[in-house]
Amino acid sequence: MPQTYTEFNFCPICGVRLEIMPIEGKMRKKCLCCNYIHWGEYSLGVGGVLLQAGKGLIVQRAINPGRGRWTIPGGYVEQNEKIADAVVREVKEETGLLTEPVSILAVKDRPEDLPGVKHDIYIVFLLRYVGGKLIPDPGEVLQAGFYSPEECAGFNIAPLSLHVMSKAIEYMKEGSINPGFVWKEDIQIVGALSELFTLP
Repeated sequence: MPQTYTEFNFCPICGVRLEIMPIEGKMRKKCLCCNYIHWGEYSLGVGGVLLQAGKGLIVQRAINPGRGRWTIPGGYVEQNEKIADAVVREVKEETGLLTEPVSILAVKDRPEDLPGVKHDIYIVFLLRYVGGKLIPDPGEVLQAGFYSPEECAGFNIAPLSLHVMSKAIEYMKEGSINPGFVWKEDIQIVGALSELFTLP
């Protein structure tokens, strides 16, 4: 059985050393004291597609991984942060622009294409401009701007970023106001802070 990606050795609940054992077909770390099971390491990221006059906002990364590469703005979701709040925060941090989520355009799932790398889930939002001026954060972004897919042809741009930006532009040209999953506030779901994104 392949071992799951694990980076800590002590139980986060009671502090006892975790033991490696087979659980549900995989080698996992388990606490024999309180029965905590470490199911794996995951990262949750968000990215935002903001359109203006048929062009999409992209940024050139100033830091690794991917320094010099162009992507849609985005980053990691903080613990206990809503995904919609995270994308708004990340876009503001990187570009100075205030936005609001319109819908979820795409979800990228990378479970195990790179051995030893965390399972990565990345959610792409379509955003609406609210305010602010485009002022890239020099600590994170070398440059930023609105570009058409054609203008991106000579850029070192992440394929996912180019794809979702191109699809969003295509949807707008077809007159689709909020393609993808939208936030529903009138549905009762378990958990006071739970939110649901569903088809309109």
